[in-house]
Amino acid sequence: MPGSHMKFGDHKWVYIFGMISALGALVFGYDNTYYSGILDMQEYKNHYGNHYDSDGKKALATSFTSLTTSSIYIGDLLGALLAAPVNERWGRKKTFLLAACCVMAGGLAQVADTHYEAVIVIGRILIGLGIGQFTVTSLLYIGEIAPVSIRGPVLLMYQFLQSISQLVASGITQGTEGVKSTLSYKLPMGGLLILPLIILLFLPFVPESPVWYVRKGRREAAAKSLARIHQNKDGYDPTDDLNVLEAANRFEEEQQQASSWSALLFDPVERRKLIWSSGGMFAQQICGIIFFYNYGVVFAADIGMSDPYLVTLITNILQVFAVAASVLTGNKIRRRTNLLVTTLTIQVAFLVIGGIGTQGTISQGSKYVIVVFSYVVIVAYNFGLGPLTYMTGREYAVGVNQNKIMSVSVVVLYFSVWAVSFTAPYLYTTAGLGPMLGFVYAGTSFFSLAWVWFCVAETKDRTRVEIAQFFTDGIPARKWRTHVFTDLPGYVATDKAGLEAEDIQIEDVKA
Repeated sequence: MPGSHMKFGDHKWVYIFGMISALGALVFGYDNTYYSGILDMQEYKNHYGNHYDSDGKKALATSFTSLTTSSIYIGDLLGALLAAPVNERWGRKKTFLLAACCVMAGGLAQVADTHYEAVIVIGRILIGLGIGQFTVTSLLYIGEIAPVSIRGPVLLMYQFLQSISQLVASGITQGTEGVKSTLSYKLPMGGLLILPLIILLFLPFVPESPVWYVRKGRREAAAKSLARIHQNKDGYDPTDDLNVLEAANRFEEEQQQASSWSALLFDPVERRKLIWSSGGMFAQQICGIIFFYNYGVVFAADIGMSDPYLVTLITNILQVFAVAASVLTGNKIRRRTNLLVTTLTIQVAFLVIGGIGTQGTISQGSKYVIVVFSYVVIVAYNFGLGPLTYMTGREYAVGVNQNKIMSVSVVVLYFSVWAVSFTAPYLYTTAGLGPMLGFVYAGTSFFSLAWVWFCVAETKDRTRVEIAQFFTDGIPARKWRTHVFTDLPGYVATDKAGLEAEDIQIEDVKA
């Protein structure tokens, strides 16, 4: 198979630049976990609570928990929409810069506040503006610099870095939970100021996407960018790669695809790309996974676990190993097989959790069973839906509308996260479902299974041109793995090119 011989050293700088561009994932992962931790901190409740619980301690209103937790996803959604025009006009690096500034502004607002709910909400919306732009742009950038042979594993780094930051956030909140001052929650909040500073520190050393330069007709700038990406190759000449990118760009334009928002609705080919890409983002979150990240500490405390912060810390440790395993096996296990098995596992685990929740009084043994099956959900998700939906969503976004497809897909992602995050406290507490909420998420997981069955295709070793042709020809997802193209004259799916690997016969390029 193409690319099976590739080693880390062959594309060392692709991995390095891809990892730097994926640092935005750190912000998303860190925020999900640290905020879950501070919601259960008594110092935070003392400053933002509006009533007293049965023990006479200040408590947070359900509306406060729901609004402040979910408001960040409003910003995520708006940031994802903003990312498309900013990326098209100013490129990937300037979008990263704007995103980092938004996160810093939101982080400062949170740290500076002490008791105003509105300030927390505004700060979290600003953070979300940055995260939305980071998500869209990181996935675009990685997909544009990574060759076909390593595209999957490099895209999976986004979820891996996210899991690392969640583990760090979990450790920090566990460490500060016992501090008897506002520092208990201010210190974890301050982490959101450090992360964008790290991104700004490395950003000058990252080259702009050569694909973006080619689309802007800036051939010389694209050549310099390619040279930086392949600086470890002695005597590297970017001419062939430039020819590949320019020919691939012409191929996309020849498909008569106008770069417009209306095409996503009225062009059947572009609409199919959008449904498959955004459907993956919807499938990723509609299964209810965000409940464990946003309310994990509160949930563990509610069912009576003696150390809810330890439960969450173990959750994030398991997640890191699961995502790492997914990265290592990303090009070895078929994606449809992986996603069918792991999504069914998630569904069964939620059914078990919901079933235990029907007990009038949950025994100590049952509490541990709930925790164990929540770990099953975490591991299955982070081996399957979590990382693979980012990868497939990016791979389906091909053609001149790729910026718009990715933006809408990320909007769908964060709308789904917001919907689950906003409704979870009301379903769990106000509606009195408790652990029976597992039944709800077992039901919504059917949407995830439907997406896997109808929309997950094998894209390993497929070039950007081939993927675009799959959509143009309307080939069902289940047939992609074995399909052979005979009508793409001049296009040979080798791994000669250093980027998207659409290796075009030189005589055809020069024609």
